[in-house]
Amino acid sequence: MKFYLGVKRWITEPFKHRTLFWGFVNQEIKGRYAGSIFGLIWSILLPLANLLIYIFVFTVIFKIRLAPENGTDNFVLYLLSGLLPWMTFSEALGSSPGIFVGKANLITKVAFPIELLPISGVAVVFVMNSIGLLLFLCYLAIQGLWNFSWLVLPVVMGVHMLFTLGLVILIASLSVFIRDIQQVIGVVLSLWMYLTPILYPITMVPEQIQWILYLNPMCMFIELYHQVLLCKIIPWGMLMNCFAIAMMMFIGGVGFFGKSRNAFADVL
Repeated sequence: MKFYLGVKRWITEPFKHRTLFWGFVNQEIKGRYAGSIFGLIWSILLPLANLLIYIFVFTVIFKIRLAPENGTDNFVLYLLSGLLPWMTFSEALGSSPGIFVGKANLITKVAFPIELLPISGVAVVFVMNSIGLLLFLCYLAIQGLWNFSWLVLPVVMGVHMLFTLGLVILIASLSVFIRDIQQVIGVVLSLWMYLTPILYPITMVPEQIQWILYLNPMCMFIELYHQVLLCKIIPWGMLMNCFAIAMMMFIGGVGFFGKSRNAFADVL
């Protein structure tokens, strides 16, 4: 019962404390562009510039082609359909060690639901990075690659966000006790990316060892984006597997947080 109430708390707190939640979201967004002349316009200009650079490099210079079974023979489309979701995940995870540690003064001096900190942090990352994904979808549509499978994208992103949130909660809680996580998270994310089929299709990996890649949960999430965006199908089995993984990660993160939160004030 106690664990159930803990999970329920994570779901209901943003609604019960809407003003405080949106205050954290607003603070996070403004902090990204504080002091800049163009402000929020950068949230469009930066992903647009990155997309144009990738498109130029891999269509004009390298001209890499893939096998048709990957949904497209255009490497840049395959790359971006996996890289954009990965960048969202990587940014959220990279900032997770500082979520509680960085707000130590606030947590120890003010009584408020600290669950709002990781929730608002992950929400901002997904909202801001969805601009780049939206621009990519516009590019695909211009290329004549629009398809009805895109209608399930909000569900895919929701499941992806749930998995990310669970892992962020776990790492943010662990970082309160193990500060070295802040130093190694960047290296781990770099290695993790190369073990995920973003820069290469999983079909290039020998079949007898493909199962090893699937031990990496992000492999299935990235493949899900590939299937929906490029292959024009909705892989319901893969989506349900991703949902199960996301739920386990979320429950695990919330469970560890629930057992360790009482010690936060002493350590922080």
